Amino acid sequence: MRRVFWILTLAACSADNSAYVAGFSPPSPASGHIRMITPPVLDIEPGKDVTYCQWMADASDVSRQIANVEGYQSHGGHHLVLYATTVREPVGTSRICTDEDMLSITFVGAVGGEGTAGPAAKLPPGLAFEVPPGMALMANTHYLNATDDPFDGQSVVDVQFGDPAHPMPSVGFFAVSWGRFMIPRATPEVTSGGWCTATRDLRFIMWTNHMHEYGTSVFSEVERLDGTMVTMSRDVTWRAEQAFNAPWVRWDPAAPMVVKAGERFHVSCTWSNTTDADVGFPREMCIASGFTLDAMPQLSCQAK
Repeated sequence: MRRVFWILTLAACSADNSAYVAGFSPPSPASGHIRMITPPVLDIEPGKDVTYCQWMADASDVSRQIANVEGYQSHGGHHLVLYATTVREPVGTSRICTDEDMLSITFVGAVGGEGTAGPAAKLPPGLAFEVPPGMALMANTHYLNATDDPFDGQSVVDVQFGDPAHPMPSVGFFAVSWGRFMIPRATPEVTSGGWCTATRDLRFIMWTNHMHEYGTSVFSEVERLDGTMVTMSRDVTWRAEQAFNAPWVRWDPAAPMVVKAGERFHVSCTWSNTTDADVGFPREMCIASGFTLDAMPQLSCQAK
């Protein structure tokens, strides 16, 4: 692949629409943002649900900070998540994600769905995501074709890098993931969830739940060392669009939500499946996640 084709500067993006698939014409990036264009995912067939890992920028020998991420997706876009990764591939590499890809990553930003400009997770002013030395930038892109015709999918991600001369405090990312569920076909209500234990003290400033379109409600909570239950986030009614635009619970960085080592996270999800096919992970999800004041690589707590 032509390596420089996918990583374009601000000026080049605003002047050239030939880099985009048919029907995709995102507006120019905001001031101070550098546009990165994903390789197209061609001929997504009707009914297909595809997720690709796409390498957007090489690793650096110095630490970099990302202050903001914006972007757009073409028709059928479900999400774009930008990660720092230790997996090194040539820029422009585009392939189905492997288990190794998803175990070697640090979250640095996300865009939710076609037509979305704003970030799916905007940090409080003065904080940034850290891209450690030796880590490349990889986009995890997801497309769904709910139409009767094939189409090509593509995304752009606009990145505002921090000023190396004036570094900001960096945040960490923590996720509780429950994947051991199956939603039987033609079942109006199924509830499932799991628990996992914090292995270190964590200071949260943002927290959210995540499901897809079959979700109807979800809550996440923490069991304190004394047995007290504290709600982190509760969505009594889940709407499909929340998968693209998460409702974040926020705490003042001066007074974060502290979870102590040994305390337990619990996430519980309820779905409705009126289709004629069973649905499981990753077509549906049951995840709760948040950002902490503890600068660290991404931590994923697999619930049991």
